[in-house]
Amino acid sequence: MTQEQRDVVIVGAGVAGLYAAYRLAKEGLNVLVIEKNPEELLGEKVCGDAIGKHHFDMLELDYPEIGFDAEGVFRGVKVVSPDEQRFIEVLGDGYALNRRNFGLRLYRLALSKGAEVWTSHRFHKPLIEGTKVVGIEALRDDGSRVSIRAKVTIDASGVAAVVRRSLPSSWWVSEPIPMEDLNVTYREVWEGDIDIDHDFAWIYLNVDVAPGGYWWLFPKRRGLYNVGLGVQAGRGNPRIQFLRHVKKRFEKNIARVVHAGGGLVPTRRPIPCMVWNGLVVVGDAASTANPVHGGGIGSAMLSSKIAAKVITEALEKHSEATIEALWRYHIEFHRAYGAKQASLDVLRMFLQTMSNDGLNFVFRSGLVDGSEVYDIGAKGVLRQSIFSKLGAIIRLSRKPAFLAKLAKVKSYMDRARELYLSYPDTPSKYEEWRSKERQLFNEYKEWLLREA
Repeated sequence: MTQEQRDVVIVGAGVAGLYAAYRLAKEGLNVLVIEKNPEELLGEKVCGDAIGKHHFDMLELDYPEIGFDAEGVFRGVKVVSPDEQRFIEVLGDGYALNRRNFGLRLYRLALSKGAEVWTSHRFHKPLIEGTKVVGIEALRDDGSRVSIRAKVTIDASGVAAVVRRSLPSSWWVSEPIPMEDLNVTYREVWEGDIDIDHDFAWIYLNVDVAPGGYWWLFPKRRGLYNVGLGVQAGRGNPRIQFLRHVKKRFEKNIARVVHAGGGLVPTRRPIPCMVWNGLVVVGDAASTANPVHGGGIGSAMLSSKIAAKVITEALEKHSEATIEALWRYHIEFHRAYGAKQASLDVLRMFLQTMSNDGLNFVFRSGLVDGSEVYDIGAKGVLRQSIFSKLGAIIRLSRKPAFLAKLAKVKSYMDRARELYLSYPDTPSKYEEWRSKERQLFNEYKEWLLREA
């Protein structure tokens, strides 16, 4: 077995892993990324391929180039009611990515700053000394092994979280996430001609078609469409639902299926603990996707940007990357995104209990408009204007309990957001915080069950 030494070893060459490599190598660190797939498959990922323009400003990245790493642009999103009689228009510029080429762009960025990327290398096991991760062991395609020691190991392996999940169960960072916090997806990319407004990404809510999730139709450009469906884990087979309810209605519009596949998306708040001695977790491995719409490309890279900053500072100020030296990653990520995730996770659970009749009522009543939906997604807050409108609507409807229920949801959303904004500043206070976090979400789930 050969042995290697690096400052940082990253497991996974998805957007989180490659962006972390770019940021760390840019600071002069000796970085190695290992990736199980061959080089020609870098960037391959089953997802909606959509990302908001604002993420690139936040990440200090040039905007995608139409014709290379982007296929087209969106002016916003249209969210469609279950009966498809109404929609909410949410404005906000975004891109329909060429996912493969976007991955290639990040790959080239990482290499340009001196990072190494070893493809066709599969994570085998962590290297552990006492209570510290000191690197990993990887397997090459020919079955030979390589040991890579590093000051910091980054788990960027996606929802599989192969590094953190292989650590001792007593370590906070290895805590598994419940299956109900995952969405199972299936999507196809079609060539064809669909009569739809190509300036918008379309999201369709319908619990009969996509229980616990939604189905989408994203025009990447005229003649090319990303169409898929996600369901809450345990509530159906997304491929069967997609073929039965979605593909069937567009059969005459499809000239060719360019790509098809499925996957898992962690649609929840971030994992409670994202670091350990010598270890940092980013992207889907840390559950950084938006709990409501499942978008995770921008937030995954944001987690990597913050992680790279904290790692660089830790290695500059300390002789080793202890859990204490890496702990600030939590504080900065939750301020930037994680607290919003926690709030939206509360909303996500509520939405997953709603019927089509209830959803149609929300659309029919005009309870929320596009700007209010934008605020929910961007900030994780329910505006007071919603409750002002709801009060008038309730007086004219037969849903008097809905106002009280929504107010309760808002209360839990606010409490979850504040809890994550008050994340402990040292590991010594973690277990007390975790107990409060567990109590809050268990209490909320029990209330939802009683209200069902």
